[in-house]
Amino acid sequence: MAVRTAVLGFAAMLAATAVAFPLEGRHTDPGGRTLVIVGQTTDGIRDYTVTSRLPPPWGVTMYVAPTLDSGGFTTAGGGRSSNAEWYRNGYGPQDLGYIMQSTALAGTAIAVGFWLGGDFDHDLAEGTNASGRNGGNALWKNTKRLIADLKATGRPVLLRIGYEAEAPWNGHFPASYRAAWSRIRAEIDRQKATNIATVWQLAAFCPATDFWDARIQPRRLVASRPYVATGAGSNGVRNVDDQEIAAVFDQWYPGADADWTGISVFTPQDCANGYATVRAVVDYLKTKHKPILVAEAGAVGYDYDPATGLYTYSQVGKPRRSGLSPEAVWAEWYAPFLRFVRDNRESIRAVALISDDWERYTHWQCETDLQGAVTGGCAEGNWGNTRLDVNPVIRARWLAELTPDGRYLRDHGPR
Repeated sequence: MAVRTAVLGFAAMLAATAVAFPLEGRHTDPGGRTLVIVGQTTDGIRDYTVTSRLPPPWGVTMYVAPTLDSGGFTTAGGGRSSNAEWYRNGYGPQDLGYIMQSTALAGTAIAVGFWLGGDFDHDLAEGTNASGRNGGNALWKNTKRLIADLKATGRPVLLRIGYEAEAPWNGHFPASYRAAWSRIRAEIDRQKATNIATVWQLAAFCPATDFWDARIQPRRLVASRPYVATGAGSNGVRNVDDQEIAAVFDQWYPGADADWTGISVFTPQDCANGYATVRAVVDYLKTKHKPILVAEAGAVGYDYDPATGLYTYSQVGKPRRSGLSPEAVWAEWYAPFLRFVRDNRESIRAVALISDDWERYTHWQCETDLQGAVTGGCAEGNWGNTRLDVNPVIRARWLAELTPDGRYLRDHGPR
């Protein structure tokens, strides 16, 4: 009995001190390092890699819809799509051609956000024209060519199909969404596009206020409340408690069709429990046993004044805070974010930060008064200036977090 007790005690000690091994999957780093991705517009990518001469990251981010309003994709006529003016000026330019032709981005991976809102999920799944954009099944034909274009890049691709699955602003209908996912994944496999890994991404969003007037509780997770498959009133908004995360989010889960899972991290401070809420979502994603991508992240709401080198935090519904030093901004947003990523680095295998001046684009422009009341714009709140290269302090601290080649996060401690 004494020997058995000693053996059990030794086994327990080993379990308590065991090294956790990183989750592996298509395009994860074999050395266990966290991949670094930067985006999300061609302007932001150019600023980061060309203007500021920061080392090229492992990958860059871009966005496209099955309507091909982004640039560089093959059209029905055999030409290349151009960035629609409303998209370029309103949301920021997106161009696969730029990524492929830029010498600064030679060989970089591409993380592609493929939007399925606006009833595109239903049209791709069913061949209908609920969106009004699918005459002649154009959306599916575009999607097949898009997959071929991404295959032809020869680059590692992380394809975020219907990103922010549960987000109320996307209005994905679960059955249509899962069916669209299945159809897209089957087409990827049919084309033998083995360079494309699929990513299922959650928004994990806590609104600071009930700006939907949906009688939800602010500062708690929200999700879409599906009513019907299509139409302007097809979904509402609901709160999601920690204990029901799996039951609610699983409605949109595509199962084996996903190679990775993902999450957005913008304003964890708006969750009543802060990063504990983000951790609850990541813990849920860990149950899928797939590598996790932080697919969208940035210190939104901080406006930068190059004349003073200081930041102002302004956001809808919140008092303005002026004269913030870059050290303060780093301590408020970047340090907790990077700590969270490293605390979960066995599962979080890649991180995509948005390095962009959002105020350049009309959709993201936002003006508030001192108390946070909207005085102009603010279609989706204030996103500010999240450029990693615009302030010398933020730039230097960011570089210190990277490996010398800029492709991975440094590992600052034992696993």
